[in-house]
Formats: sequence, structure tokens, C-alpha cells
Amino acid sequence: MCAKSLLLLNRKSAVRSDVRSIVKSLQKEFELDVWVPWSGKQTRKLIKQAIKGGTTRVIGAGGDGTVNAVANAILRMGVADSVDMGLVPLGTANDFARAFGDDGSDPESSLRRAITGESKAIDLGRINGEVFVNVASGGYGAMITATTDVEIKRRLGGIAYTLTGISRLSELAPTKAKVTLDDGEVRDLDLTIMAIGNSRFAGGGFDVTPLADVSDGKLDFAMLAPPGLVEGQPDLISIFERDDPTEAFMFRAQFEKALIETNTPYHINLDGEPMVDTRFEVDILPGALRLVPPGKG
Repeated sequence: MCAKSLLLLNRKSAVRSDVRSIVKSLQKEFELDVWVPWSGKQTRKLIKQAIKGGTTRVIGAGGDGTVNAVANAILRMGVADSVDMGLVPLGTANDFARAFGDDGSDPESSLRRAITGESKAIDLGRINGEVFVNVASGGYGAMITATTDVEIKRRLGGIAYTLTGISRLSELAPTKAKVTLDDGEVRDLDLTIMAIGNSRFAGGGFDVTPLADVSDGKLDFAMLAPPGLVEGQPDLISIFERDDPTEAFMFRAQFEKALIETNTPYHINLDGEPMVDTRFEVDILPGALRLVPPGKG
């Protein structure tokens, strides 16, 4: 017998006719309550109400931001020991689900698996007290994501980021930083573009942290190497001309705890949620969430 489940749909997914049909069909087979939360506060309220009614599984249906919102809600409420989380990838990138082999092309199979599959404990990353499930990316791209005008995004969609990025290319410059991994040696680095991965993919399928594993108790740190660190001193253009851009130009390390201090405010994007600061305390939360691994069938 399957657990009673709560399905939380993001607003964009909720208006898709195929998604609505799939949900109605599976509600005939399984005990599945469906809601479309409008805020993090409402998400927590719905989860609290569902748990009182006997729900033991909460399923997030949407993109990586939805994954982050549901995981954060479960963690903040202190119910991670008694509630499993499922995932139906319905976003644009679906980077977290991609690492498990689910590209979001079969929502019905994904939802069925989220309802019926077995859960396993996975790690979560944390920066300055804020949790992320997939990847925290930093630098130029995170700055563009955080500073693109909301009205322009509403009118133009994804192309708004491209236009903003082009207009601010002059600001693409390294940030001086001190990085300490696992209380060890302090490294002076020129941060350009970096990623801290609990899982592997970001930016719509780029394997930015290929060593990352959600159950190994470590985070994977990767950054665009400063000139001289790797042979050939590559520039940004050459990165995209290579067959394997992720391997040749990255400084990589794995860690459980890190401190990143920058001379100027630095932008980081946690599963789509922006953060800007000059001091970032990073650590891993081993086995903090019980997840039904995404997949088809």
C-alpha cells in the first residue's frame, strides 16, 4: 500500500493541460492531495496540514527552484525524519533530476515513481544557513540572475538574462577571495565562475561538478581556473570551443566544510535563490533528507 502523498505543483506547471490530466488520472489510483502554493509560508502550512492528516510523502512538481522550496520547508519544519520527498521534473532545466536519468520528458512515469518509489537518505548543502539540494553557482551568471529587472523578465522571458548579460560584460572580472577547505590551508584565489555541487548538473545540463554524489557526505567545489593554473591559460571563449569544457579549465576539490571570503560582494545562486555577501560559510548536511530518487516508471 502506497503512502498518502501531497503533491505541490508550481504555478507554471499547474496550468499545463497534460499535467492536469496526468494528476487526475493518478488520483484515481492513489491517495494524492494536490495544491499550488503561492509562497514558502503557504508551502509549510500545507505540509503541516497534510502531516496532521496522515501524509508521509511530499512531492514537488516543477523546476529546481521547486525542489529547493519543498526541501527547505521539510527541513525547517523538522519533519525530515518522518516525511519522504518525491520529485516530478517539470521545469526548463531539471538539472537535479537529470543526474538520476530523468529529463522530465515523461511526467506520468515520474509522478508514478514519486508516489510509489522507495526513498533513500541524501545529503544537502548549506551556505550561511540556507540549504541547497543541487548546485550553488557563483560569479557573473549568478549576478546576472539576481540583478535582471523583474519587469523585463516578465515581458521577455529567458532572453532577458541574455540581454542583461551582454549589457554588463564589462563587469566580468575575477573577485579576490580567500578559500579555506576543511579547516586546512588558506588559498588565495581569483574567483570568476564557481560551483559548489551536492549533485552534478547546472545551467541546463552542464556537468559542472561531475564528482558530486548526493550520498557521499561531501560537496564538490569547482571554479574556472585563473590564468596560469592550467596549461594554455584559456579564456572564456576557448571554454565553449572545447569538446569537454568541464574538465580542462577547472580547479576542483571535495570538502565537508569551507569558508569563502571575498574582497567585494559576491553573488551566489542556490538552486535559483540569490545570495550576495562577502563571507560564505559552507557545509554539508549528511543524510538530511529522505528522497525518492527521480526516474521513469
